[in-house]
Amino acid sequence: MPTDPIKEKLTRILATKAVRGGEFVLPFEPADFPLNLSARFSDFSRFALEIGCGWGEFTRAWANQHPDRLIIALEKKLARVLSSSRTQRLEGQKNIRYLILDIAWFFDNIFQEGQFETITINFPDPWPKLRHHKHRFITPAFAAELGRIATHRARFLFATDNYLYAREAAEVFEEATVWKNVQGSYLVRTEIPSRPQSYFEQLHRNEGALIYFLEYEKT
Repeated sequence: MPTDPIKEKLTRILATKAVRGGEFVLPFEPADFPLNLSARFSDFSRFALEIGCGWGEFTRAWANQHPDRLIIALEKKLARVLSSSRTQRLEGQKNIRYLILDIAWFFDNIFQEGQFETITINFPDPWPKLRHHKHRFITPAFAAELGRIATHRARFLFATDNYLYAREAAEVFEEATVWKNVQGSYLVRTEIPSRPQSYFEQLHRNEGALIYFLEYEKT
């Protein structure tokens, strides 16, 4: 956790956002990390992680499909979390919790190891301009951290409409020793029946874009 003034300031900001986020938002306090989900949520024994939940359409539909799992949804924008939380409250869903953070700043050691059966990244910003590629977060260190917090044979799914970003992500995960491509080396899927669609996926499909799904299993 933070050891420099900038990250300490960001921690205070995220802690304030967590309080403003309401009943479904996990607190952002250094003393709470790494999070032990089994200890904190004893009513659940299965956990799933979504990185970048946006407005929460996929998250809520996914939670309805898997009522036995607690979904931990990461999102950096408070307004999106508040919107999804309001809908969640109206729909009476109990198996979603949000964590407000920007994984470009915080991710390592947020969670204890071996907790998530499923990890999903839906349509991250591809930062298509070359000068912005430094903002992409799919790196060997990131793949290793996902492996650390995943259970044995956990599934990781990365979805994007950007071919170059899909290729870049595949290159990282194909080289990661703890992850194996479910479809075969460097292969992708373009459809997953019964899988909920987020707002961004619907938008891209309506524009005629091809969707790339990379699916890996922890070995």
